[in-house]
Amino acid sequence: MGSFSARAALAACGLYLLSAVSLQAAAPAVDLTLADALRQALAKRPELAAFAFETRARSARVTSASLRPAPQVELLVEDAPGTGTRSGFDAAQTSLLLSQVIELGGKLDARVATARASETALANERAMAQLDVVAEVGRRFIEVLRGQARHDLAQEAVQIAERTLASVEQRVNAARAPDAEGARAQVALLDAKLALEDTEHELEIARRFLAAAMGERDAGFGRATGDLSQQQPVADLDALLARLEQSPDLLRFADESRLRESEVRLAELQRRSDVRATLGVRRFEQGNDFALVAGVTVPLFAARRAQPQIEAARARAEKLPVERQTAFLHLQAELYSLYLQLGHERELSATLRQQLMPRLQQALDLTTYAYDRGRYSFLEWSTAQRDVLEGRRRLIESNANFHLLRIEIERLTASSVDASGVSP
Repeated sequence: MGSFSARAALAACGLYLLSAVSLQAAAPAVDLTLADALRQALAKRPELAAFAFETRARSARVTSASLRPAPQVELLVEDAPGTGTRSGFDAAQTSLLLSQVIELGGKLDARVATARASETALANERAMAQLDVVAEVGRRFIEVLRGQARHDLAQEAVQIAERTLASVEQRVNAARAPDAEGARAQVALLDAKLALEDTEHELEIARRFLAAAMGERDAGFGRATGDLSQQQPVADLDALLARLEQSPDLLRFADESRLRESEVRLAELQRRSDVRATLGVRRFEQGNDFALVAGVTVPLFAARRAQPQIEAARARAEKLPVERQTAFLHLQAELYSLYLQLGHERELSATLRQQLMPRLQQALDLTTYAYDRGRYSFLEWSTAQRDVLEGRRRLIESNANFHLLRIEIERLTASSVDASGVSP
């Protein structure tokens, strides 16, 4: 009896666990907003986490640059082993020397300044990486919204094709339409189902890419929430061009300029030779005598040897303004192109929504009315249906393109990706 109770208890526990697992598996995935996707990406993307290690590395380089040259200990044995009266070590001289390089001209400060300039530039590099991540997540989120809209439209197309087939079959059965129309309606339904399957695959791919952009392995979220038809206003072109100056793509040249200036100063300081001071003792084997040894070493022709490094550092520094101007012109042209395309997509969306779609819907209503009364053929009716669906598809594409262009403009001008345009 006791063993039966134990087995019953274990079975009950097993059923409870299975039910808990099934309930957990059946729990609906949480819908995803753009703001949530951005927060998750900034917290989990590995390339952003890598900046913590690079910060430590550059900080260590600053510490290394602040170290003075290490002293050196040198042991010399002279006059041994020789020949004749100097055979063996009887006439040897043993010297123990301590030497230290004395840096002159402020080389230590210049070396530290160069290392700190590299450390400061890392903040701008991180800002650029964050902007890239934010823009990528924004693009992937829009692609998911577009995929969802395409999938919803494809599902509606299947429903329309099913209703159409049922209506056509009634007419065929009543001998009011030829059998060929029934066959055409069946083909239209099959095409709609194939198109629906295509949109399912495309949506799953878009979801996977969004998950990767968020730093996730799997797309465990629900639907992406947003309305592509909402198009928030964008600043005028002059304001965007003014913001372009603050883009990390251009601000990095300021950090690079400080680094190049530090390198030029450090190279110029190499013209002045450093002094090596040596101090030690010498022991003479003959007589066990000791003597003090001191000396100073000064390299010759330091200015001549430093000149090529100075010229190279100056050339790199002088090239930087040219590179910045080239980058600015490229960004300006790209911004201008994106802005014009954005305006085109806004006008196209408005035209499709306000003019084309009402006329297409009106044409479909009139064609349906005429078809029901035997005035139009199935071909004319199905063409009107496809025209409406195609118009809605074009509107989805135009709305999505608008938001993708807006994200690219925000990336160029170092603006944060605005979630208001795609969130309810």
